[in-house]
Amino acid sequence: MYELSRVRLYSIGPAGARYADTVLDLRGVGAPVPHPAPTQAEFFEEEPVGPPRRPAPAGVLFLENGGGKSVLLKLIFSVMLPGHRNTLGGASSGVLRKFLLADDCGHVALEWQHTLTGELVVVGKASEWRGRQVSSDPRKFAEAWYSFRPGPGLSLDNLPVAEATSVRPPAEGASGATGRRRTMKGFRDAITEAGKAYPHLEVYWEEIHDRWNEHLGELGLDPELFRYQREMNADEGEAAGLFAVKKDSDFTDLLLRAVTDTRDTDGLADLVSGFGNKLGRRAELTAERDFTAGSVDLLGRIVEAAATRSQAREIHTAAERRTRTLARRLSARAAEERGRGTELAQQVTSAAHAVAEAETARGRGALIAAELAYRHASLALAVAEKGAASQRRELTDARTAHSAWQAAEVVLRHRAAGDRSARVAAAIREAERDAAPALAARAEAAADLVRALATAAEEGERHAAEEEERSTALQEAGETAHRDATAAATEAQRARSEAGHLRQRLAEVEQETAEAVRAGWLDDTAPDADPARAGRPEHLGVAAQDQTAAVGQGLHEQCGALHV
Repeated sequence: MYELSRVRLYSIGPAGARYADTVLDLRGVGAPVPHPAPTQAEFFEEEPVGPPRRPAPAGVLFLENGGGKSVLLKLIFSVMLPGHRNTLGGASSGVLRKFLLADDCGHVALEWQHTLTGELVVVGKASEWRGRQVSSDPRKFAEAWYSFRPGPGLSLDNLPVAEATSVRPPAEGASGATGRRRTMKGFRDAITEAGKAYPHLEVYWEEIHDRWNEHLGELGLDPELFRYQREMNADEGEAAGLFAVKKDSDFTDLLLRAVTDTRDTDGLADLVSGFGNKLGRRAELTAERDFTAGSVDLLGRIVEAAATRSQAREIHTAAERRTRTLARRLSARAAEERGRGTELAQQVTSAAHAVAEAETARGRGALIAAELAYRHASLALAVAEKGAASQRRELTDARTAHSAWQAAEVVLRHRAAGDRSARVAAAIREAERDAAPALAARAEAAADLVRALATAAEEGERHAAEEEERSTALQEAGETAHRDATAAATEAQRARSEAGHLRQRLAEVEQETAEAVRAGWLDDTAPDADPARAGRPEHLGVAAQDQTAAVGQGLHEQCGALHV
């Protein structure tokens, strides 16, 4: 069963309300198709997501009077019910011709979808005026019907109604057909070429009404359903008006029109005649039917019993055949087993002899193996003793070498220490011999320095005493000489500090001298061991003379400051 999926109307309709290129789309809003058939999409078409859905189960078209509802139904019915007498709304023979202009090649294409598999089929109608002139002669009004299964190469969207067709699907509300409109012949040639290039399209073209009706039946689109629709919409009233009959003959006529073909009235007459003859022989046929029914019942029982007996015989025959076969197999198996038992007994006897021989051979082999193991162990012991003696000798040699290496290291360290000690002693003697004059000069300079420091200290103490006396005298002078007294006290304090510093320095010099004597740099046993004489210029080196001159200059400056 098919459902209407889409309707495409191209260049057709009344002069005031024409369909330039209109598509009524009812797809994809119904229930999913239960058993979808495999389909191949167009090249530029997106891949489908999920199973296809059925078209809308119902639709409502709201238009005011004169809006074009009847025109749309007439155009749809003109495809499914060809012929002017089947036109919706009456038997006007020229109503469809009024929908075409002189240059038109009108198309009405219907796309149907199968409710179970989702397969699509397109049926359509093309019509035009021959000679491109409107005429009242119906013979100049050309009509043709066609069908194909849409797929790659041809579909409802890219019908070759014009010389150019957009490759991609057109936008909503826009026409995919561009260029000059094709004539009916050009359209037929285009879809015929498409059918040759793509055999799966199954393109069909027809110009005769009856053959087109038969082709619709082969496709699964019953034109009779649309005949009832036409009759229900004959006066654009309710569908119940079809069954509003006033008498029995009207209902009989309706029923006969529904179940019989008006083109085959002889068949209907033969059927009615045959049915009348059967009614005349009803009693005879009833008795014959009862006799036949009883006979069939008894014969059925006999047949069932015969079938049961035949089945039992077949089962018995099969069981007997299987038993004989089993007996033959058991006899053959018994003979085979007896022969196999004899062979196994012989094999057991042979195996017993083989076992005895193997036991004897095993005992002899065990003795040989034991003797070989003893000899092998003896040889291994001798080799091990020789190896142990050799290893003991190597151990003794290694220990001797180790002790020698340890002693050699001690001897080498002792010799190296002796060499270093001799070199150090020689260096010390050489250094003492070279430093003896300098040490003597240093001792003499130190003695002179100590005496000079003692003299400077005494002079500082005397000067400090004088300053104290002077400070006392100045303090007695009064308030007017206060500043001078303060300055004198400050100078006296500085002198005492310098005297203390000189005493400390003198003590340090004495300590250094004592350390030099203890270290052996100065000799205090010599008759000229006075440190004062050691500071003379003739006993000092260049460095000592510079140091003495510096110390003398410093003492002179300090004494001058004290005198001031």
